[in-house]
Amino acid sequence: MKSHNVDVESTLGILRVEDEDLIPFLHRNKVKLPENFFKDLARILNLPYISSDQVRGKSRLALFMPYLTMKNNLIFPLEVSEDKIKIVTSNPLNNKFLKLLEQLFKDKSIKLYVASIEAVDEAIENGYRELHRDKALRDLIYRRPEESAYRVLYPWQRHLIIGSAVLFLVLFIINYPASFIILFSTINIIYFTVNPIKFYISIRGFLGSHRAVRVSDDEVKKIDEKILPIYTILIPLYKEARVLQHILQNVYKMDYPKDKLDVKILMEEGDSETIGEAKRLGLLGDTEVTIESMTREQYKDFLRTFDPVIVPYAEITTKPRALNFGLFRAKGEYCVIYDAEDDPEPDQLKKAVIAFSKVEENCVCLQSRLNYYNSKQNLLTRWFSLEYSYWFDHYLEGLDRVGAPIPLGGTSNHFKTRKLRELGGWDPYNMTEDADLGVRISRAGFKTAMLNSYTYEEAASKLKSWIRQRSRWYKGYVQTYLVHMRHPLQLIKEMGWKQFFYFQLTFGGNIFLPLVNPLLWAVTLLTLTVPGIFQFLFFYPVVYFCIFNLIVGNTVYILLHMGPYIIKKNYTSIPLALIIPLYWVLISIGAWRGTLQLITKPFYWEKTEHGISKAIRKS
Repeated sequence: MKSHNVDVESTLGILRVEDEDLIPFLHRNKVKLPENFFKDLARILNLPYISSDQVRGKSRLALFMPYLTMKNNLIFPLEVSEDKIKIVTSNPLNNKFLKLLEQLFKDKSIKLYVASIEAVDEAIENGYRELHRDKALRDLIYRRPEESAYRVLYPWQRHLIIGSAVLFLVLFIINYPASFIILFSTINIIYFTVNPIKFYISIRGFLGSHRAVRVSDDEVKKIDEKILPIYTILIPLYKEARVLQHILQNVYKMDYPKDKLDVKILMEEGDSETIGEAKRLGLLGDTEVTIESMTREQYKDFLRTFDPVIVPYAEITTKPRALNFGLFRAKGEYCVIYDAEDDPEPDQLKKAVIAFSKVEENCVCLQSRLNYYNSKQNLLTRWFSLEYSYWFDHYLEGLDRVGAPIPLGGTSNHFKTRKLRELGGWDPYNMTEDADLGVRISRAGFKTAMLNSYTYEEAASKLKSWIRQRSRWYKGYVQTYLVHMRHPLQLIKEMGWKQFFYFQLTFGGNIFLPLVNPLLWAVTLLTLTVPGIFQFLFFYPVVYFCIFNLIVGNTVYILLHMGPYIIKKNYTSIPLALIIPLYWVLISIGAWRGTLQLITKPFYWEKTEHGISKAIRKS
C-alpha cells in the first residue's frame, strides 16, 4: 500500500479489518486505489490483469448477476458460456466468496482476472443503468398495475363521477331548491358522522398509544455499537443547491458509526444546479470549497460518509422515482428517507434500530414525528407548525392506537429494507407516495408504528409556495384514494372492515371536507347577511346537524389544535388556534387547486423551495 501512496493507517485508525475486507473497506471510505496497485496485486497473486477499457466493453453482461452481489463483492462477469465463466474482480483477496462462486457454477470452469475498482464499478453501473431507470419508473406498473396511479381513473370510477355530476346538473335545472337540499343535507350528515370519529381518534392519540414504540435515552446510551447494522439513508434532491451543505452536515452529525452508514445523495441527471454544487463541495470530483469549521483532513473524512448517485433522466421527475432508483442500491438492513431541508435528532437511527427490536415482526415501518424549526417565522409557519403538532404528535398516534392505516409523512420513514422491496418501493406517479405506501403496508398485512423521535423541517413561509405544496399533497391524497378504491371488495378482503372504515375516514374524509367547506362557509355567510336566502335549506332535522357542525364541530377542532401546546405548556401559542379557521380557508384553496391540477397535470411535481428561512434548530 505504501509504495502506491495509499494511506491505510489514517483510514483504519484502531479498527482491525481482515485482509479479504480491506479493499472494500477502503473503497467505502473513498480511499483511491491507483490502477498500478491492482496490477501489482495481480502479479503477486499470479492472476491475469485486464485493462479498464476491456472491462467497460463488457457492460452488457452485468445482468447475468444481481446488482448488489457485484457491488458488494467487487466482481463482474467478463464472459459466460456453457462450460466456462470468466470473472473479473477488484478484490482477489476475498477467498470465501470466490469459493462460493465455484460452488454456484460447479458445472463451469472459472477463470479469474483482476481489474481496478473504477473499471468494475463503471461496468456494473453502465450495465444496470437502463434497467434500473426503467424499473424505478415502471416496476409497480409491471408487478401490481392496480396499485399504480399511472391510470388516474378506472372506467367505472370515471362513469360514476361523470354520471353523478350530470344527474346533479339535471336536478339543478329541473328543481334547483331540491338539488341544494340534497347536497346540503348530505354534506352535513357526513360531517355529523365523521367529526365524532375523528374526535375519538384524536383523544386516543392525546392519551397515548399502547402500540406506539418508545425508546428511552438510557436505552440509546447502552446500545453496543458493534451490533448495529448497516443503515441506508436516502436523500432525494432536486434543485437543492442552496441547502445541500446543510443536509450533509445534519446527516454527518448523527450518532451512528460512520462505517455503518450507507448515505445515498440522489440527484437528477438534468439538475445541473445541484450537481454543480455537489462538484464544488467535492462529492463529485475534486473539492473546490470546504466547510469553514473543518480542517482538510476532517473534510476528507466528512466526504467519505456520502455516496452521490445520479438518477438518469426519465419522462417524469418525481421524488418517489429517485427513491426507487436509490433503493436498488441500498445496502442497509434498514433504510430511512430524509428531505433536503431535514434536521433529524442525532440519535434517531439508534432509536429506530432499538424500536425495530421491540415491535412485532410484521411491523415494517416506523414513522418519526415531524415539525418545523422555523415555526415562529410568520403567521403562516406558526399555523403550519400547529397543524403538524396535532397531526404527528396526536392524530397519527390515535390512528396507531385504533389500528388504522397510517398515512406516512414524506420524510423520516424508517423501513426494513427487504420488506420495502417486497412491497415494490414507491409509486413514482403518486404525488403523496408516502401516504400511498402507508396504505399498501396495511393492505399487505404489515404494520406501521410511531417513533418517539423528531425531525425538524423548513416550513414553507411564503403563501405561494405553501399553496403549491398543499396542492401537490391534496392531489396525491386524491390519487391514493382513487387507486385503492378501484376494487373496494378486494380492499375490504385485504384490510378487513375496520381498517377499510378508517381508510374511508382518513383519506375519503380528508379529500371531501376541504372541497365542501367553501360551500358551507358561503351558505353561513349569506344566511347571516341576506336573511331568508337559504331558508328552504334549514328544516328539521338538518338544521340540528348544521348547528352541531358549526358550533360544536369547529369548537372541538380548535380545542384539539390547542392540545399539543397545552401539553407542552407553550401557552403563548394557544391564541393561534382560535384563528385557525382562517388557515382552513387556505387549505381549501390548495385542495381545489390540486383537484383541478389532477385533471390537467396529474403527474406534475410542484417543487417546494427550500433554504429561504434563516432559522436553524436549536439542538
